[in-house]
This record gives sequence, structure tokens and C-alpha cells, in this order.
Amino acid sequence: MILADVLRHQLLKNGISELFTIPGDFILPWLRALEVADANHHEALRLIQLSHEPAAVYVADAAARCRNAPAAVMLTYGAGALNAVNAVAQAYMEYVPLLVFAGYPSAREIDSGLLLHHQLGDVDAQRRIFSEISCAQCRLDDVLSAPAALADCIATAKRERRPVLIELPRDMAQAVVTEPMPIPMSEPQNAAGFPAAPATLNDSDLTDLAALLAPVRLPLLLVGVKTKRFAFADAVSKLAAEHPLPVLTTLLGRSALEQNLDLAATPAAPYWAAGVFSGSQADPVLPLLQQADLLICCGVIRSDSNFAAHTELLAQKPVLWIDASETLLPDGRRITAPAAMVLAAIAQLLHQPLSWPASLRVEPATPAVQLSAQHSSTATPTPEWGSDLLVQTLHDSLSRQSQQYPFVVDIGDCLFATLAATPDIFIAPAFYASMGFAVPAALGVQLSTGKRPIVLVGDGAFQMTGLELGHCARYQLNPIVIVLNNQSWGMIKAFAPDLAATGLAGWQYAALGRGMGGGAAQVWNAYQFANALADALADTSRFRLIEVMLPAHSYSRRLADFSAALCGA
Repeated sequence: MILADVLRHQLLKNGISELFTIPGDFILPWLRALEVADANHHEALRLIQLSHEPAAVYVADAAARCRNAPAAVMLTYGAGALNAVNAVAQAYMEYVPLLVFAGYPSAREIDSGLLLHHQLGDVDAQRRIFSEISCAQCRLDDVLSAPAALADCIATAKRERRPVLIELPRDMAQAVVTEPMPIPMSEPQNAAGFPAAPATLNDSDLTDLAALLAPVRLPLLLVGVKTKRFAFADAVSKLAAEHPLPVLTTLLGRSALEQNLDLAATPAAPYWAAGVFSGSQADPVLPLLQQADLLICCGVIRSDSNFAAHTELLAQKPVLWIDASETLLPDGRRITAPAAMVLAAIAQLLHQPLSWPASLRVEPATPAVQLSAQHSSTATPTPEWGSDLLVQTLHDSLSRQSQQYPFVVDIGDCLFATLAATPDIFIAPAFYASMGFAVPAALGVQLSTGKRPIVLVGDGAFQMTGLELGHCARYQLNPIVIVLNNQSWGMIKAFAPDLAATGLAGWQYAALGRGMGGGAAQVWNAYQFANALADALADTSRFRLIEVMLPAHSYSRRLADFSAALCGA
């Protein structure tokens, strides 16, 4: 067996049958070996080629988010891998397990003493740079140790839910592995692939939790993305179901409970979804957070986007921080135990009746949109037209569809405007906030789920990665892409209203869509948008792009509130 077949075997064993890539000379021997079946009849990997390294990572990132399991990307040495650093950094900070395979020079090239093309400093600089944005690194440069090193790196990515770097020397793809592949020793694991938990908490931990919970009457669950990444969402839902607790999610954790929590819960339900905490001063769910006498933060990233405008939430009331394997009590003491075990203990210890009044329930604001045919030929935005009404129209239209559509949303105004909708699956880089994520990510979502995604992307972010839509025909993908064209960097404009450099006028996005083989329309109001969306939903043969013309430099009220809160912090 050659080393490339070992790599193939490990990927297939971990449910990875697609490899996202941009071919480059240092990885060509590996790509050639992986795209054909091997002598042991292991299937070929499907190579998905993109146009730019950050986009290749975004596609893999989205596939990993949907599967909640590693996805793989392969890039050439130096120029390729280093071009992807920002995208990998986002995956690292948002707990996305990625296998980043990067090319590396052959032994002969290194021994030549020449400075190699794509090289930065010494030949190991690539690995040192990636050590800041990956939880493990290895190099497959020895046939005896390579199989175990590869297996260990993949296991680390699964355990830590973060990227790993695996360097592939150019001359090692065909290296013959003569010894049986070692199987690394590992702890016993549960069904989710994490170390098996001990049976119970110790008496001291239970005493500490009981003392904390004894006076509590208004506990609130704030749910972050790590509940999904580290597979304790079921335990969160069970706690909420056993007590009448309001449940909020952070922006990044918005779909963490999509399979567990009824987002349209009625007042008679044993638990209820109060909404999404956006971090703004005018957030409609803020009264719930302010009145709570205990915040139970489950898998929440303690970030400025969540708390910079509301430091009093963390300073003036007890907060219980529950992470995958450790819980931090308000007094600084720690419980080292799996999150599911701690949540089960809390469910048992919350005996007394809780006191949340039904009057505080926050219902989603999704009024039906009134459409007027008098605007059918208008080529200027109507006075009420903007991103908020666009999303309300989108939500109203999709609510009449039997099919579910994942939302893939870029950073900026579209992220905050979509708070008016309640999609079943929602993916956005809502913490690290790197622009240009949504279009390539949509390809990863459809490849991994088979579902047709709805993409919301601003004109600035589309300029970064929108041309990746040109690959849709090649891979039989048909996303619906909604470009919010306000002729500016809306997110930057919200933070710096007087900055002239935010202008982006002059691009014809509908024409670009048609040039890439998609169907396209340009719309100016809710009536035109609803009709263009209906046409797009009916046309499943290709991707569709809807260019939504908005008032120049406009943005949603939610984005304005968020920027004011963050800048005032």
C-alpha cells in the first residue's frame, strides 16, 4: 500500500469522500493518486476544485459545520496554504474541524540548498504559521510513523473541533507502507466520538451546584455554537424541556439546537425559544437577560459581539459557564466533567417552581408582507424598501413552501436583517466575521446536505468570492443567491458613516450571474422580489441570482444598533 492510499483510507473511514482543492505543483502527486480507485478497491475521492484558496476553505468549513464532523481541503505549499490562513483562522475561532492538507517540498528539493518557489523564510515557516490557527500539526515524511501521525491528527481535529495541519511532502505520495497501519491508543468514546464520561459528578461538585441553584427563580439558558460542535445540544434541550426556561441563542449559535428546539413553541410548551441575542442595546430579548437571576451559558464564546455592550450582564448577576468538559462557577471554582452530566445535575437540582411570567415571551416579528402590483415595473427603490422588508418578504414566501431551505448568510447587514426569519438551518461566520464566506459556503452546504441553500450576501462580500458560482454547473449545484446591493460596504458604513471609501457603485451583479451560467434578475421592491424568488424556487436546473437594489448606503436598524453598541463599548 502506498502512503496516498493510507490517506484515502483514513478519510473514507472518517466519512470524508470529497476533497476541496486548488491544484498546485507540490500536491499534484497526491491529487493524481487520490482521484482514482486504489488496488484494494477503495473508492476514488471526489475532488472539488475552487478558484481561490480562501473559498476552498470556506466550502470545506461549511461542509464540516453541516456534518458536525471534519471536512478536508488540500492546498499547495506556501502560496496556496498561506493564502488560506484567514479562512482557516475563522474555522479555528469558530470551532470547525478541518483537515488542512498542505504541500511540502521533497527531500531532494530541500537537500539542494536552493531557495524554493513558494517558500517563506526556511522550509518550516508554513508549519510555524499554522501552529497559531490549528490545534495539531504533523508531516507525513516517514513511512513508518506517517499512518499513526495521520490518524492521531484526524482524531485531534474531531476531539478539539478545530483545524489541524497535515503536510504532504511532494515525494511521499507513492512511498510504500510495508508495515500494517498502527491503530493509535484512545480513550473509550461515546456515540458522538468524544471520550466516555464518568458515571456521576462527585459530592463536592453537586454541593456547589446545589448552593448556586437554591435561591434561583428566574434562570435563563443562553446557548452558543459549542453545544452543537461538542454534541451536548440534546442535554441542553432536555434541561429546557424539564423546566419552563426561556432559551436564547447567540448569533453564532443560532442553529445550534435546530433539531432539538421547537422555534415556534406555543405558550403551553414546557420550554420556549425567546429568540436570538444579537448584542445590540435595542435587542428585544434584552429584558429577559436583565431580569434573569442566573445566566446558564452553554457553549457560549465570551466575545465582544455578544457582551461588549452589556458588561453588566456578566458583572451584576451570577453566570454559569458550561463548556464541553469544564464548567466555571460564578465564584471561580471549576467542575471538570462533561457538559451533559452537569446539565443533567442542574435539571435534578432545580426543584422549586420557577417564576418566569408568560408576558415576557418574545415572539418572532414576521408579519405578512402586503405586495402591490403597482410597483411591477418600478426601477427605483420604493420608500419602505430595505433589507428588513426583504427578509420579511423572504420569510413570508418560504413559509408557504413544503421544502426546507438552509440559510447561508455573510457578515454585514444581511446577518442582522435575517433575525426576522426562522430558518431550520442557519450558517454564518457570526463571531470571527470574515467577509466573503457565504457564496462558497453555500456550495459546501449543498454538497454535504443535498438541500438547496438560500444565500444572503452583501455586494461587498460578493465582490470577494461571488465568482465561485461559476463552478455550480460543473458540480450540479443550484443555490439561490440574493445579493443585497446598497452600493457600499454597509457594515463599514454603519461603523463609519462619514467614510467616503465605503462606496461600491458600478457593478452589475445580475449580469455577472448570467455570465456564469445562472438565471438572474434585478429587483427594486418587495413585489418584484417576491416574483423573482418564486421564479428562482421553480427553476431547479441552475443557480439563480437575485440582485436586490436597495437605497444607496442603507442598512438595517439592527445593524445600526449593533454598531452603536460595539463602538460605545
